[in-house]
Amino acid sequence: MHRFIISIGLLLTFSNPALADNLLIGVAVISQEVDQKIASGGSTVNATDDGSGFGIYADYYYQNKYRFNGTISYVDYTSFYITTATVAADYLIPVNANFTLFGGATAGGAGQSYSDASASDMSLALLYGVQVGGIMFVNEHLMLELGYRIRSTDLETEFTTSNTTVTVDEMNETYLSLIITF
Repeated sequence: MHRFIISIGLLLTFSNPALADNLLIGVAVISQEVDQKIASGGSTVNATDDGSGFGIYADYYYQNKYRFNGTISYVDYTSFYITTATVAADYLIPVNANFTLFGGATAGGAGQSYSDASASDMSLALLYGVQVGGIMFVNEHLMLELGYRIRSTDLETEFTTSNTTVTVDEMNETYLSLIITF
């Protein structure tokens, strides 16, 4: 891991940033945590579950101050998976020629399906939230992004056989993206 960090540092030292009015395509590795409420009978239990997955997205940078993003992601958990389709807008805060901080808002939709259910059994809900992070410019064709998102939703799945309702009300996500420019 130390070698990886040192390699990234050296690449950043000799990089030529490529942030412009451009459309960029990226792939993200995602680690996501969801907060759930499980209601069965008359009792409610709060639970947290961790999952991992990937996302594919497109970024459009405007005037080196704003970024607009569209993302489709898939995150797998122990007994279910969540897919999302979101749009986001970020304000960019350049630190130096190779590194930019950002903060912004996101909105979209999410779907949750359990492993043994069909696609028609997927529960759907809107989501919204905020994100912060940083973008490192490795060279004119490669960028790395590390970020954190907090998103609220109301994904509700009802199991009629056990009279149980599971509601996902928050998705917190840490992600590392590799952006390749063309």
